[in-house]
Amino acid sequence: MKERPFFGLLSLTLILLSILFFAACEKDEEVVPESVVKPDRVAPEPPRKLIATDITDSSAVVSWQRAKDNIKVKDYVVFRDSTEVFRDTVTTYLANKLEPETSYMFSVRATDDAGNISDFSEAVEIVTKAADTIDIDSLNPYSLILLRPKLELDSVSSTSVYLSWKSQSSTSAIEEYRIYQDSTHSVSLVKNNYSVENLTPEKAYSFWVVAVDAEGKETKPSNVIDVLTLAEEQKDTIAPPAPTGLKFDEITTHTIDLSWQPSADSLEVVAYGIYNDTLLLTTTEENAFQIQDLEPNTEYNFSVTAWDEAENESKPSDILTVTTEKEDEMDNDSLSPGPPINLKIIEVTSDIVHFEWESPSDSMKVDEYRIYQDEVLVGNTTETKFQVSELIANTEYHFAVTTVDEKDQESILSEALVVTTDANEERPAPLTVPKNLSTSDISPTSLELSWEIDQDSISSIEFKVYQDGTFFATVSESRIEVSGLSPNSEYSFSVSTIDENNNESERSNPLTVSTKEEDKPAIDTTAPSVPRDLVAGEVTETSIDLSWSPSTDSVGVTGYKIYQNGSFIASVKEVNYGVDGLASSTEYSFSVSAFDAAENESQLSEALIASTRKEVVVDDTPPSVPQNLSVQETTQTTVSLVWEPASDDFGVSGYIVYQDGESILTTTSTAYQVTGLTPQTTYRYKVSAFDGENNESGQSLGVSALTLKEEPQETSDKILVFTKTAAFRHGSIEKGVATFQALGQTNDFEVVQTENSGDFNITNLSQYKVVVFLNTTGDVLNITQQAAFENYIQSGGSFMGVHAATDTEYDWPWYGELVGAYFNGHPSIQEATLNVVDQNHKSTTHLPSIWNRSEEWYNFKDIYSGIIPLIMLDESSYNGGTNGENHPFSWYHEFDGGKSFYTGGGHSNSSYDEPEFRQHLLGGLFYCLGR
Repeated sequence: MKERPFFGLLSLTLILLSILFFAACEKDEEVVPESVVKPDRVAPEPPRKLIATDITDSSAVVSWQRAKDNIKVKDYVVFRDSTEVFRDTVTTYLANKLEPETSYMFSVRATDDAGNISDFSEAVEIVTKAADTIDIDSLNPYSLILLRPKLELDSVSSTSVYLSWKSQSSTSAIEEYRIYQDSTHSVSLVKNNYSVENLTPEKAYSFWVVAVDAEGKETKPSNVIDVLTLAEEQKDTIAPPAPTGLKFDEITTHTIDLSWQPSADSLEVVAYGIYNDTLLLTTTEENAFQIQDLEPNTEYNFSVTAWDEAENESKPSDILTVTTEKEDEMDNDSLSPGPPINLKIIEVTSDIVHFEWESPSDSMKVDEYRIYQDEVLVGNTTETKFQVSELIANTEYHFAVTTVDEKDQESILSEALVVTTDANEERPAPLTVPKNLSTSDISPTSLELSWEIDQDSISSIEFKVYQDGTFFATVSESRIEVSGLSPNSEYSFSVSTIDENNNESERSNPLTVSTKEEDKPAIDTTAPSVPRDLVAGEVTETSIDLSWSPSTDSVGVTGYKIYQNGSFIASVKEVNYGVDGLASSTEYSFSVSAFDAAENESQLSEALIASTRKEVVVDDTPPSVPQNLSVQETTQTTVSLVWEPASDDFGVSGYIVYQDGESILTTTSTAYQVTGLTPQTTYRYKVSAFDGENNESGQSLGVSALTLKEEPQETSDKILVFTKTAAFRHGSIEKGVATFQALGQTNDFEVVQTENSGDFNITNLSQYKVVVFLNTTGDVLNITQQAAFENYIQSGGSFMGVHAATDTEYDWPWYGELVGAYFNGHPSIQEATLNVVDQNHKSTTHLPSIWNRSEEWYNFKDIYSGIIPLIMLDESSYNGGTNGENHPFSWYHEFDGGKSFYTGGGHSNSSYDEPEFRQHLLGGLFYCLGR
């Protein structure tokens, strides 16, 4: 016992030495100077708004807002009673395995990539419930903290199915996912996708997935996905049909634009081959192509073939014979332009050559001309002349020009123009100096200056004017008007002469001039007239708009002064003013005066007495959160809730009840019975309050309720919903089945769904009052099964067809008369008008005489003469109808001993959410059931 301190000291020494050693190593390995990479030493801010929800006797959910950091928060560390219990990137933590009726303190810190850790958040205290207060939750077989996943089908082959799913729950709270195949647990995994292998071709399978929490509880099953594996893949040996409609769209001398109708194939057509006679020119994925590099005025024979993915090539299309255009039909711009002609001199001096030329063709579109001096490019122009300067006197030069068209094609050089510049000229005689400067029209700010020049100096073309020795302006006349001067000021002016070579003469003798004094206006001592007709316009709680008639003045009114309760408040130029910042429901006195530029102010107008409106109080404060929400009673399909009233400054208007996170109703009472629930199912409820301005409070603490187990009872009627498809399969089949099942639960009949044709035998069919063909397609029954179904109808059974039921069994004439018609195509989904021609039938009594809705509107053929139309489709209200005035949408009739009802609705999922259409289906069932 006495030796322990020695070993403890030795251990501490070894630890300190290790730390120093590794620190030195890290320093030696350092290769980036601190000045280059600045370390992050800023810790994140502490997480805020830590709250606890879903508190039970053994668990609670702790959540918080995301923290802020100068770079990025890495993760969050949760502490329970100062001990770390959780570290992750999420902002929610499930605390489980807690003791009943026990207090726990939770707090959270944030960390970043540099290892900086924030201060602790504000702590939240959790007191778990007593064990006997959660009887409902303890009976719940499903997880309370996880939401059911959403399953999706990604791909199907003959032997495999690839599934994936999404979950809105925190990934840290999910222990695993379990995949069920045909109601049997097949695999558990942590990822959210799975490929099911080794399946049988052309066999139906059902799949769903559940998530599992830390306590081993599963969520409710996800949506069920029913899959029919594909047939065994066989090599495609059938070539596509030959393309049709081969035509040319445009022809030039060297190109032909071809196009044709797209082809169809058992596999997708992936390319087209283009042939000239028997020579393959090219392939393309599009159904159009431009053939290039052809000869002018030449006949070509084109054909096209189609290729599919299996590299099967179709037969050639019909041959298209085309002749390209002749050469002389080409655009002249496709040829290189010709050079300019007839170059000739305009002027030659010792240093300048000015020459011109003619365009080679009047019809040619010339973009520019390029000028070459001794075969060196010296300039360009759009005109047919050019001047070359800065040449050497008495020197020979060779000039040539090219033409450039709008396509930047340049011609060859023109014939050269040979020019010799003149010898140097003698210097001109000195210029004459202007004389006799004089002024006129002198004002306080301007004057006119003029001068004389000798008549033999007419070659001078300009003059320079100087003011006070500084250059002022250049003019071509012997006069100038000078403005912008100061009153009563002295100025000195002189002028020089400038010739065409910019040679300047000496300046003239200066002329001194004084501007006049500025006229002083007469003093205005007359005040404007008093403003009249002061009135109040719009009046609010805090403002009053004033307006008045304009005043008059001997010189002019400059503005108006506004007085409030005798005190000046503003000055304006207009005859109106909006006074704001006033107190509500208060009386004020206003008056106005006018003033001019000399600050003469009129007397005040007559006072206007006006009062602001009474303040309208805006209620933007929500009520308090309802407290003590509890479950009073549960049955198989109902849950009775009760809670304490909330409070509000202006009064609570009502309460919103939330079921599983979604609002389901509003009520003014503090108690409510939720109905229409599923037996033996757990529901989660919360309540919020709202006031007259629809300000909603926060939601109350949630409570869970488990509805009672349903006692089995015999229903009076059973119907069979048949959904097998041998052709196109509608994505709304599952929604349609669910709709029939929901109608059965509330209307006392049992719904059995099948895709097994073997169920069509005399014994099995005898237990059903109605057989519903829901979006069936193609040949779904063999001869034996057809005979059993005919016997069922002849024995008094009933048939109901929905939408694609008319796209079924085209080779069975008895079925065609039973269903009433066969499908004959449809246009795109659009809105149309339905005319209800019989409102006495159970399926139409609730409908208006004119029913507008969107649907995939079927056209029909082989319409059976014995049907009795209930609803007719108005083809003038949409595009794509082919039946004319006789276009039934829904009908019924008695046939071969039984009853038959059909409706053309039910293509999309959304149609089954329409109350009118759901009641239409129910009425059709009631007719078939004989109710």
